[in-house]
Amino acid sequence: MTRTALVTGGSSGIGLALSRRLAARGYRLLWVSLDEAELAAAGEAVRAHTPDAEIETLALDLSDTSAPARVMQWAQGLGGVDLLVNNAGFGVYGPSRDLAPEAEAKMIAVNAGALHALTRIFLKPMEDRGGGVIVNISSNSAYTPAPNLAVYAATKAFVKHYSEALTQELETAKSPVRVMTVCPSAIADTPFKTRAGMDGVRTFESFTATTAEEVAGDIIKGLDKGKRFVLTGAAMRRALLLMKILPGPALRWMTARETART
Repeated sequence: MTRTALVTGGSSGIGLALSRRLAARGYRLLWVSLDEAELAAAGEAVRAHTPDAEIETLALDLSDTSAPARVMQWAQGLGGVDLLVNNAGFGVYGPSRDLAPEAEAKMIAVNAGALHALTRIFLKPMEDRGGGVIVNISSNSAYTPAPNLAVYAATKAFVKHYSEALTQELETAKSPVRVMTVCPSAIADTPFKTRAGMDGVRTFESFTATTAEEVAGDIIKGLDKGKRFVLTGAAMRRALLLMKILPGPALRWMTARETART
């Protein structure tokens, strides 16, 4: 029986790298992204590696409060999903007082609001189907407040805390649905950096920086091993050990340095 994966933001970055691996494993892909042209181009890229890949697409702005219900109706009309990957998200770089409030509000709506709504709206149907997995993409910025990424980091902290708590709740309730939280470090080889206005920001050149392919590989390993949490990539896992022992002022200095322009 063909398994179906719904990947938000599946047409670029982590979503696309993960989709290639899922398609190679025989998953049917349902993509929700903002740009219709990007969706079409990404579909061609996946089929170049997996010619028989099944891909359905929906161009939609997830900041719209009606979007999650539309996604649910669309996905259920296509037979439902076994794997939900809440990957869609974006950042806006700069001091919060200088950013447009509308941009920050949209970031909250997509990164936190849509993720929460999609998790909730798909949870019960997955339980009714007998099981499933929800993968929520957070960030290494969820660990500490990040100057110039104040709202972005806050949304990712929400994703981490909410997803990890939900994991415990579902395990206690013996739900057949599993939630896996993923915290990638900075990824230089995706459109995120330029779209966020972060060209030249030190974090993308840091020793903890990773690639979309490394993150996708770690997600697949996490799915295979039934993990609750994945911190990716390997250098970030080592750095976290240092972060745990650093005094607060030193950690804040290091974070401010990493989120500044070179």
